[in-house]
Amino acid sequence: MEGRRRLLPWLVLNVVVVVVLLRAAATDAVWLANLNITFVRGNRSDSREDELGVFGQDSPLEMAAGVLVPADLEGEGHFGCDPRTNFSVPRGFEDAWLALVQRGPRGGCTFTQKILNALWNGAGGVVIYNYAGDSQVIQMSHPGTGDIVAIMIGNTKGAEIVSQIKKGYQVSMVIEVGKKNAPWMNHYSIFFVSVSFFIVTAATIGYFIFYSARRLRITRAQNRRQNQLKADAKKAIGQLQLRTLKQGDMELGPDGDSCAVCIEVYKPNDVVRILTCNHFFHKTCIDPWLLEHRTCPMCKCDILKVLGVEVDIEDGTLSQTSVSTVPSSAFQHTEEDSRSGTPSSGYASVQEADERVANEQEEASAANTLPGRVPAI
Repeated sequence: MEGRRRLLPWLVLNVVVVVVLLRAAATDAVWLANLNITFVRGNRSDSREDELGVFGQDSPLEMAAGVLVPADLEGEGHFGCDPRTNFSVPRGFEDAWLALVQRGPRGGCTFTQKILNALWNGAGGVVIYNYAGDSQVIQMSHPGTGDIVAIMIGNTKGAEIVSQIKKGYQVSMVIEVGKKNAPWMNHYSIFFVSVSFFIVTAATIGYFIFYSARRLRITRAQNRRQNQLKADAKKAIGQLQLRTLKQGDMELGPDGDSCAVCIEVYKPNDVVRILTCNHFFHKTCIDPWLLEHRTCPMCKCDILKVLGVEVDIEDGTLSQTSVSTVPSSAFQHTEEDSRSGTPSSGYASVQEADERVANEQEEASAANTLPGRVPAI
């Protein structure tokens, strides 16, 4: 579950980035303009057809045709920023001409101003060529220019047209809508982000698989360790002493003990199990507890360690000594460790009664062997 929570944000983030870039690419897509340019001088005519222009962002995608008429060729007039810019339209082409304007230096007028100045002079379309020495073609933004077709061409092509016009050529242009295209940088960005998306996704999924495999391996190791501990606990439980309480035992007297597990007072014929620490409990109460915890509920004494089973906490392996070889002294503890001063504490020594009986037998035997006393026949 934790691995999935870490994986999900990465996947969502990458999907969002790719979608945003795809939408940006769709928004920034440009329409190319197919240009058919004809140079005429006297009886000489030369036509060239190429995909050289880009429609402006606010230009209608329509065909436009006419004679190219540059703005004033003298001074700064060829930038078309002045509303009084002069366009020398040849006779007979007053209704079919296209304005040819150069893109001004930075800080000059806007594309909208250039296009509106040409429109007020009667142009049927506007062709803007880039800065001197800049053959790049960009998509212009020119809001508020209405239905006039506006395209941009590179400086090289624009300068060539102006040069031919100066030489006396009449230059005509037919603008047709070309194919839709996106800037190379957008394509590159989409490719880069797509590759990054798959790399990050693959790395995230790989980490998730590694994390899941590691968790599975740890879980299996823990299960094996628990099963081994339960098996050893079951074997150790079988080695612990059992005793059936009888009427007259001190545990059943007025100050008798109660089982610390079920809090029930001991009764005659109850079967109790005596732990290595001399604490005892009902067999049916303590056996399930020892199987899971392997320790005394009262003093936390570990029966596996006392019986010779050592647990390596670091790697979960077990080092076991045969229970059958454990000396009987393993079940004996000092008086301070095994007994409490209160009869209701739940762990009064069961061996106390046995020791009292043994002491009485020893005293009787000593009395029978005193000097001058005839042993009973």
